[in-house]
Order: sequence, then structure tokens, then C-alpha cells
Amino acid sequence: MNRSHWRALKWVLILWGSILAVSAQARELRFVTGDAFPPFTDRDIAGGGIVTEIVRTVFERAGYETVTIIWRSWLKGYELTVEGNVDGTFPYAFTRTRAKSVLFSDPITSLKAYGWYSRNGVRFDDKVDLLGKSLCLPLGYAELGYAGRLFGNGQAKRVSPPDMKTCFKLLDAGRVDSVISPIPEALGAIQAAGLPFDDFGHIEEGLSDMPLHFIVGKNNADAAKIIAEFNVGLLQLRQSGELDSILATAEY
Repeated sequence: MNRSHWRALKWVLILWGSILAVSAQARELRFVTGDAFPPFTDRDIAGGGIVTEIVRTVFERAGYETVTIIWRSWLKGYELTVEGNVDGTFPYAFTRTRAKSVLFSDPITSLKAYGWYSRNGVRFDDKVDLLGKSLCLPLGYAELGYAGRLFGNGQAKRVSPPDMKTCFKLLDAGRVDSVISPIPEALGAIQAAGLPFDDFGHIEEGLSDMPLHFIVGKNNADAAKIIAEFNVGLLQLRQSGELDSILATAEY
């Protein structure tokens, strides 16, 4: 083989090796989510929660050989996603602020949040009773619906500890007036805090009805591709009835 043929063969081998490396890399995904948000994401639930199961199922069926889920605080997980250091996170509600930094999938499901009170303190019968009150919403949680409007208008004070469990401890101690939380997350947080369920109640009317999404940071070079693949897979699960079957395994 002469020198020119060898040089051409070498470049072909290099190019082929690069294609294989990109292909192998494309078959691996790494996602982050937060803990203690039952039944959606929770390390103590089989499969990591129903949304974790949905995300993993979609991408495994799309042909990805490795789908890794890591667990971080909600704030840290969102930061990793925005920075493009992971391939996505879930589940998140849409806000205009978030939309500047991330792409949102089609809605997976939706969830209502309520205003919780301590039965050992002041009982709230209507959401207007929250005017002028201190409302607990953990770090990294979006200000949505009625509570979001109260915060935005300065008509309520936000208290933001690291997690929902601490919110209910503060409510039990009388240090906040109400906690903003969906029912399943509230029950899990009350249990984790070691408090009696009967000590708490919630306003009957929901404060927000949140569609929940899978999101990818715009700094991820494959963001549009990943979102498109998720939407296709989610639609297939919905059309086959599998999505409803997975969601029906939990009450929320």
C-alpha cells in the first residue's frame, strides 16, 4: 500500500471512529430529579415514582441503552439542567421565567395545590383568607395560580425552607400561616416530619392546577431533539393506554 492510500485509509478510520463515538454517546442519557414528591418522584417508591417510570420508559423504548436518574435537591437539579450538565429533569410546571432557560415537553399530567393550615391554629375556609399571611413554599418551587398572584402583588409573604417537610414543621410551630402543597406531597411531608395527619387540613378549593412537564435546558445542544423524542414517546404511551395505566397506579 503506497503512502497516499495509507493516508486516505487512516482518515477513513478516524472518521468512522468519530461516528461510532457520537453514536455511542447519543445512546446514553442522564437525568436529574428531586426526591420526596410522591407519587411522581420518590426514591422510596418502586421505580422512583410514576413520572420517573414514564421518562425512563419513553427513552428506553426510543433506543437509549443507558438512562441514568440522579437525585438532587429541586434547586440544584434545576440549575444542572439549565447549565446543560444533565439531559433533563422532571416534573416541572410551566412559568415564563423558566421558559427563558428551558424547553418544555407536552404535559404529562396535572396536579392541584392547596393551602394547608394547622388545626391547632387559625383555620382557613376560603383562599381569600390567605391575604396578608405568610405562606410556605420550598426553594425551587414555582409561584403558581392564586398563591403566585398573592406573592407577585405583595399580598402574602413567602417563606422558603429547603423542603416541604420543613414547611409543615414551621406550620406546626406557628411560624407560618399556611403551606402551599398538593395532597400527596403534603401527606408525605407530614409523615416525614413525624407529625399527626389529623393536626392539618386544607382549604377545599385548589389554589392552582398545574400541568407537569419534562424539561431540558436550552444550553444542551440536543435539547430540541430530546424534547421531540419525549413527546413522540409520550404520545405513543397515551394512545396505547399505557400512560393512563401508569398514572392510575397512584392517587393524586
